Parts: sequence; C-alpha cells; structure tokens
Amino acid sequence: MREGTAIVGGLILVGALLQLTVGPVDWAMFAFPLNIIQFAFFLLVLGITYAVHKHSYIIRWSMSLLAAVPAIAGCVLVTLVMGITGWDEMLSWWPFVLVYVWLMAILGLTTIHHIFQRPSLRQFTFICNHLGLFLAMTCGVLGHADMQRLHMTTRVGSPEWRAVDADAADAPVRELPLAVELHSFTIDEYPPVYQVIDNETGKVVKESQWTVRQDSLLEYAAIVYGATDSLGNQDANRYVEWRSMGACTAAYVTATDGHSTVSGWVTCGSFMFPFKGLRLDDRCSVVMPDREPRRYASEVTVYTEGGGQYDATIEVNHPLEVDGWKIYQYGYDESMGKWSTTSVFQLVHDPWLPYVYLGIYMMLLGALCLFLLPRNN
Repeated sequence: MREGTAIVGGLILVGALLQLTVGPVDWAMFAFPLNIIQFAFFLLVLGITYAVHKHSYIIRWSMSLLAAVPAIAGCVLVTLVMGITGWDEMLSWWPFVLVYVWLMAILGLTTIHHIFQRPSLRQFTFICNHLGLFLAMTCGVLGHADMQRLHMTTRVGSPEWRAVDADAADAPVRELPLAVELHSFTIDEYPPVYQVIDNETGKVVKESQWTVRQDSLLEYAAIVYGATDSLGNQDANRYVEWRSMGACTAAYVTATDGHSTVSGWVTCGSFMFPFKGLRLDDRCSVVMPDREPRRYASEVTVYTEGGGQYDATIEVNHPLEVDGWKIYQYGYDESMGKWSTTSVFQLVHDPWLPYVYLGIYMMLLGALCLFLLPRNN
C-alpha cells in the first residue's frame, strides 16, 4: 500500500499549498447548474477511464483495496485533524476535498467494474452498497452549494415571506416563494426548581444545610404590594392567581436548616414582574431560576405561490415540509418568555437531498441482502 499512501500524502500536501495560496474552496461558485455539469463530467471521466482499464495497470490498481484503504484512512485522518483543531468548514479545506475526490474516483470505478460483471445476487448486493455510498457522498457534497439555510422572524397576525441567510452576517433580505403567518406561540415548561445561593456572590451553595419545600404554586401569578403577611407584618408582598399577559410563576416555599424556619414567596419573574428571592439568613437566600422550556411550538398557516395553504403546528424536532422547504422552530423572543408574540423559524431547502436519501436506502438494501442472502450466491 506504499503507492496508495504516497498518493494520499501528495494530495494532502498539494491541498495544503492550495489552501495557503488560493484560499479555501468557494462552493458558491459551483451552484446550479455548474454542479450538475461537474457531476456529469466526473461520470464521463470515470466511464472513459474504465473503458481503457485493461490497458493500464494504474487504473486496475486504483480499483483494488490497495488504493481504497489508504484513501479511506486519509479521509479519516484529515477529518480527525479538523475535529481536533475546531475547523468546522470541512468542505472548504483543500486537503479534504482532494482526498475526498480521489476516494470517490476509486469508489466510482469499482462500482462500474462490478456493474459489468456476471449478474448475481452477490453482485447486486455489492452494487447496492457501493453505488448507494457513491450517490450519498457525491450528491451530498455537490448539493452543498445549492443548500439554502435561512432565518425568518414572524409576528402574530402578520404573514411574513422574507428571510435572511442564517450563515452570513449582514446578509440581504430575500423574498421566498412561500409565506408564514404566525397565529400563536406556546411554551410548555418543566416544573420550577429552587436553589440556595450565596447572598454576596450569587453562586449556588452546593452543600447547603437548608432544605426547601414548596407549599403552593401559582403558574400564572401577579404581585400584590403592601399586603399583610401571616405574622401581621405590613408591606409584605404576596402573589395571587392572574391569567393575563405578563403573569409570572410564583411559589410559596418553606426552608429549614434544622434550627430555624423561613417561609415566603419566590418567583423567577417575567417581563412585567421582577424576580424575587427569599432571604434565609445573612449568608443565604432561596431563589427560583428561570424555568426550562420542555416544548415550544408555533401555530402557523403557510401560503405558497401555487395557492396552497397549510395549517400546522411547528415545534422543535418536528418541522413542517412544504414545496421542498423544511420549516423548523428555531427561536422566540426570550425577553417575553412564554408570552412571546414573535417566533423565529429556520427554513432549509436542499434540492439534492432526495438523491442522498436514495443512496442511503440503497445501502440499507445492500446491508439487508448481506444478512439474508446465502453466502454462495
């Protein structure tokens, strides 16, 4: 495998020189239709190369494991280097691109070779695995230039059809072939937690002697100033049920350290009401941090240029797919919390994705055949 290792090493060296001289690979230059032309040209070169393989030892060698193993190892190596160094623009790094193209050439030639062999179930399994991998990897890379990842900010009652590039700073506003109208935004939250903090530093006391018990909880509450507490003290604040915009979560808690007991209200606050903790002694207080969202979702209507209208609920990890666009729940107005009237969506359009899926399904079929078909076929 010395020759294969030398080729991979040479490609990495040439790629490093290109990276230093001409800069990273600009995939925006290879958007449609150039990527289609590239793919067709690559297939043409592979076909011509295979047509003369009987007259060339180098071409026959490139279809063997002696060439494939060093190429795979080279891809793994450069990927590990980029992972360790934190370089996240893998497809713009010349060493990776050159080694990747070399590996795809080996994979393509090997697949063509087996396509022209005597038909058998074993050949079918081999072709499914290798052709599927070839499609998934080549279409995934070539489609990178055509992928659009946009952010759209919507407000309740106002259809929005404009978005900005999610990966570019100061990107221009783009008009889309669809519009999203936000009807409502909701958050389901985890139950509140209570922490004992240091009064001076504000840090959590990890080994506190205080234990906290929740006596009552108001999911939607408003503060009442100048009330009288259970001991008859004036100007104590208490909370009452209040289901209106800006309501906060408030809890009446009791804390004890075995010697003394302190009771009172705590709240994480909202955009309308302030945060409030309960002072336990000169050193500690108990507080309610902001509640963690368990699920947040948007009720929307999506309109398309073709006259389509789709009512849906979009939530995290459950996108809506319309006309080749996937619409993900991305964010909201965190300053308003669960009362947010703004929802941020991420819209992704990848026209090459169906071909990547086709390659994956072919590999799954090939893997299934490996398990089910007899070895002698």
